[in-house]
Amino acid sequence: MNWHAQMTRRGLGRMLGLAGLLPASRALGAPGLDWDAQPDPGCAFTRTYRADAQIVVLSVPVLRRAGVGGGRASWSENASVRLLDFMGYSLPDRAAGLNRLGFIRELARTEPGAAESMYFGVMTASPEESAAEARQALHRQTREQLYTAIEGRMGPGEAVTATAHFSAPAQLSVAQRQELLTMARQALSAAPRKAPQFDAAGGARPTFLQALATMLQDPSRKEIRYVYNARLYRLWLGRSPDSEAAAYFVKKNLIAAGTGVTRSEGKLRAEDGGREITFQIWAANTGQPLPLRIEYQPKPYLRLAFEAECAPAAAGAVSTP
Repeated sequence: MNWHAQMTRRGLGRMLGLAGLLPASRALGAPGLDWDAQPDPGCAFTRTYRADAQIVVLSVPVLRRAGVGGGRASWSENASVRLLDFMGYSLPDRAAGLNRLGFIRELARTEPGAAESMYFGVMTASPEESAAEARQALHRQTREQLYTAIEGRMGPGEAVTATAHFSAPAQLSVAQRQELLTMARQALSAAPRKAPQFDAAGGARPTFLQALATMLQDPSRKEIRYVYNARLYRLWLGRSPDSEAAAYFVKKNLIAAGTGVTRSEGKLRAEDGGREITFQIWAANTGQPLPLRIEYQPKPYLRLAFEAECAPAAAGAVSTP
């Protein structure tokens, strides 16, 4: 279901879960940046996506299914702060019964010389690391689903993070995300704060979405470091024009004829080691950076693609599944 409505700051915050998250976010103890500092909703651009999935065996796609879920990205900023969020979810009736949800929101100061950001996220815990384990999960009847919640704050000389795990009824889906966000806030309120696993005195680092946004807006930037879950990561991005994709998105009426499209190939890895993650993003060369398509491989056996279903909704127009 989609609808468009002019929203007040309080109304948009409540719909996206911000109002309920304020106490938990303030509990991180920093006196500066606060969720109340979000840009006016009239500055927001929102884009919705269809999610497609591929099952991969030995790097070879063996099964593809379109419309197994969806997603939404939102970008809003003013002269002092930028708010970004992304949500991806499955549709159990289209995804062989699997019920998965991931949500991340980041707020950062953008004034010259400013270095402060905060984030909050919730994700379904998906321990399956092989296609065989995924098949077993399809047939596993459970009443509870495990979720992981995270929040963090970065500033000059500090990097504070908290993570928590909680269970929710297995039948809850994206339609009940507000209930899940409330549970996540409650779980985080009792979670211990984690010290950074790197030298925070070396200067404040952005969070992931903010780092990616900075690179998408600055084609000369090839790499950047960012912080997530008390760890320091490095993100690389290579870019090239994609005329074939441009023609495709023109046919879908997502961009105007003559608009160029850039394909960005990214990879990221924790500085202290771990698996390298690769992804691709296609964006129009229009100054509006919300992607037209996002592709990545969250599991060795699974590739996901989020493809835009509409042009960005602007200025208080809110779109939700």
